Amino acid sequence: MGGGGVRVGLPVQLPWYETFDPGLDRLSVEEARGLQVERLRAMVEYCYYSSAFWRRKLEGAGVRPEDIRGLEDVRRLPFTTRRELEEDQFEHPPFGGYVCSHPSTWYRVFSTSGTTGRPLKRVVSYRDWELCVRWCLRRWVEISGKQVVAYLHPVEGAFGPSAATEAWLRRGAMVVHLGRYRSEQKVRLIHELKPTSVSGTASYLLYLGRLAEEMGMPFYRLGSIRTVGSVGEPGAALESTRERIRERWGEVTVQDGYGLTELFTLGTNCPYSPALHISGDVVLTEVVDPRTGEPVPEGEPGELVYTMLVGDTQPLLRYRSGDIGRLDPEPRCACGSSWPRIARGIEGRADETIWYRGVNVYPAAIEQVVRAFRELSDNYRIVLRGTFERPELVVQVEPATDEPPEGLRERLEARLREALGVRAAVEILRPGTLPPAEYKVRRVSDERREEVEP
Repeated sequence: MGGGGVRVGLPVQLPWYETFDPGLDRLSVEEARGLQVERLRAMVEYCYYSSAFWRRKLEGAGVRPEDIRGLEDVRRLPFTTRRELEEDQFEHPPFGGYVCSHPSTWYRVFSTSGTTGRPLKRVVSYRDWELCVRWCLRRWVEISGKQVVAYLHPVEGAFGPSAATEAWLRRGAMVVHLGRYRSEQKVRLIHELKPTSVSGTASYLLYLGRLAEEMGMPFYRLGSIRTVGSVGEPGAALESTRERIRERWGEVTVQDGYGLTELFTLGTNCPYSPALHISGDVVLTEVVDPRTGEPVPEGEPGELVYTMLVGDTQPLLRYRSGDIGRLDPEPRCACGSSWPRIARGIEGRADETIWYRGVNVYPAAIEQVVRAFRELSDNYRIVLRGTFERPELVVQVEPATDEPPEGLRERLEARLREALGVRAAVEILRPGTLPPAEYKVRRVSDERREEVEP
């Protein structure tokens, strides 16, 4: 297993890295940079000598481990794509030739959801598992008191939620997995169990909150829920979405969690900012133009690229995540962290970014506008119609009541034009037309066709 005898060269090992220490989030800029340089050099050497996959990639780019001297040298490394990993796992089942650790160290197996392609299998060593769990404990170091934590979606097979569950258990929490129950049952169980924390995707949190109101069992009357965690899809970094979550769930702290099964748990927001704080001791973060691969100007949106700095089993170098975001240009957050912060959360997927009439349109910008209209339900969809040469951008929405207020379409189209810089047509559908959000929701539907010559 694990790539069919792919380990080559010297028996290189990564050191143990402490991921629990809260002081890692308060390093000076100089200390943070020094730590990243040390870990980057160690990781490139480890990959080069531990996997034929990585050795071929690095030699193909004309790079040897000793060439990496500073953070700027990360750009000498070749990009890694999801398609590349999918093909490698197909050729070297089950985990691919990019596995670097020995099979005797393997501890758990997970899988990506498959919503953006063929599911990737993720194997982690006991070392990697401990590093991830301890990272989760570090993020909750200030949480006190008995916790009752409810997960709304299946956890088994998901790396981040499984590690978070283990961390909660080590803190003495009671963890309840509600993924196998129907939505109506979840509402009743939440009222019976009175959790202190609830976790799910942003779209499902809104859906379940609305369902609870329709059942006459609104969550804002419970009083027990203090934290609502949004994971698995973007949205919770937007103020309009956070406000809607609070309307459904009460005066709660909305925590936006972010991670990639292929990599690690990566970050959350803090009490001072909705921006996602990416743990720079775990990954090195770049933002590049999705089309050219070149760095974007500071503060501009682009594709997020990550280089793993700690994991020893399936480490990734310059992995193109497909997620769109922009880094906060301020060097330090009010919480004291100098690590990179994704200013507006994940703004969409690179494959869902719409190049429309000379402008990049990000789904998050549309969501921010739609969710700010209280006359609309939580559900919406973005549709591209027409031809590739002459496309039409359509935003489909549903009113919160059977009778939409007069002038709603015109007001929404005006706000969208102001936010996007281009015109988007609005279609107001009957309530319940769009399917309810059961897990991760893909908001963009491309219905364009080739132009046919007359």
